[in-house]
Amino acid sequence: MPLTPPIPILIVDDEADLRNLLVEALTDEGYAADGAENGARALDLVRQKHFPVIFTDLNMPGGLSGLELLRAIHDEDPRTLGILMTGYATTEAAIQALKRGAYDFIQKPFKLVEIQASLERALEHYRLLRENEEYQQNLECMVEARTQEILGLKNDIERLFEGFVNASVTAIEARDPSTSGHSSRVAELTVGLAEAVNQTPNGPYGALSFTPTQIREIRYASLLHDFGKVGVREQVLVKAKKLHGERLESIYQRLHQRTLETMRDRMLEAWSKGQPFDRDQVGNLLRRQEEETRHIMDLVRRSNEPTVLPQEVARELDSLEDLTYQHWSGDPRILFEPSDLDLLRIPKGSLSAEEREEIESHVTHTYRFLTQIPWTTELAGVPDIAYAHHERLNGRGYPRRLKEPDIPIQSRLMAVTDVYDALTAADRPYKAAVSVERSLEILDQEAKVNLLDKEALRIFIDARIYELTLGHGRTPVP
Repeated sequence: MPLTPPIPILIVDDEADLRNLLVEALTDEGYAADGAENGARALDLVRQKHFPVIFTDLNMPGGLSGLELLRAIHDEDPRTLGILMTGYATTEAAIQALKRGAYDFIQKPFKLVEIQASLERALEHYRLLRENEEYQQNLECMVEARTQEILGLKNDIERLFEGFVNASVTAIEARDPSTSGHSSRVAELTVGLAEAVNQTPNGPYGALSFTPTQIREIRYASLLHDFGKVGVREQVLVKAKKLHGERLESIYQRLHQRTLETMRDRMLEAWSKGQPFDRDQVGNLLRRQEEETRHIMDLVRRSNEPTVLPQEVARELDSLEDLTYQHWSGDPRILFEPSDLDLLRIPKGSLSAEEREEIESHVTHTYRFLTQIPWTTELAGVPDIAYAHHERLNGRGYPRRLKEPDIPIQSRLMAVTDVYDALTAADRPYKAAVSVERSLEILDQEAKVNLLDKEALRIFIDARIYELTLGHGRTPVP
């Protein structure tokens, strides 16, 4: 059955009787049929409205032929289907007509039923074409909508990662306020160094170029490289001296108590022998005892510093092993616990071997933490980059003692910036800040013994990457 509203059909033929007959017949069938006596009139009608199907005579004297008309109509309205009618039909003519864009070919004289059958086939084809067009349009809209949805999701994921990373850095700094800003500075320096590598045309890294995604990956790894410190005990993490304040205070109190005990014992000994009280003798004894106590306290204070322990000071600590004081129970107790003396004998720094191992474990904690995060494919390298930032090219790093071939380039870059920032940091309680100039000298020394990457350090210095954080409390280098 015809569609509602009536489908427009155009009949083009120079024979008025045939044209009018077809218009009348199709109108009776429920179509909105129009007629045109030549190609020019047909084009005028096509420009006024859309005809899904046009029947046209192949040979029309004067003006456009049927094929020329179909080509002209196609230029005006490509969706229109053309059906050619001719009384001089040959197989070759039919083939050529179909090749040149005609949908169907009908030979005159024809029966009305043939026209109807051809029209129904054409309209079905037309319907399928329009449905396909609509499907394609809907598909394009769906793809566009899905694309926008994916882009929005990608942006949400990126914002989520940014928020997570920032929150993680905040957690790190809250755990260890003394290193506040370190992660952000290392990220800024490492990204700057990676970008400088991209601008280096020659040398070992001349062919290396980090993509924007890889730069982002480096930034995240740098920001999170110390996150594992949340798994280290706070008293170890922020330890500035070899002995904690409370432990040192206890030792000083025992020394003071020992002074009083010594004075008491001497006075009781003298009185037991019937000796009279001698103010001068007691005063001299007290001064000698207090002087000895001050000497021991000074020895403890000097030994407690995280700087290099002089050999003579280390030897003098041996004299403290046998010192005792009287416990409240009345029993004699050693004044310095062996663990106290072991800590005071640390040759450099403030950490014992066990404490240093605990600090170094932060790298493994970082890796285990980062591997639990469902990183996108393009950021999958974040855990491995962070995991290797304390490795050294000669195998003397930690925790895995990797050597040069097994250390990612990104980690080598971070190693340079991490050591530099640690040296120049002015907020570490266990060390004084080192000048930028001296820090670069130390980095150079470490590169010469194959601890740090020589090429990475060269680019770091030549590109003056260290200047990126000079505004963060650093002193400019002339």
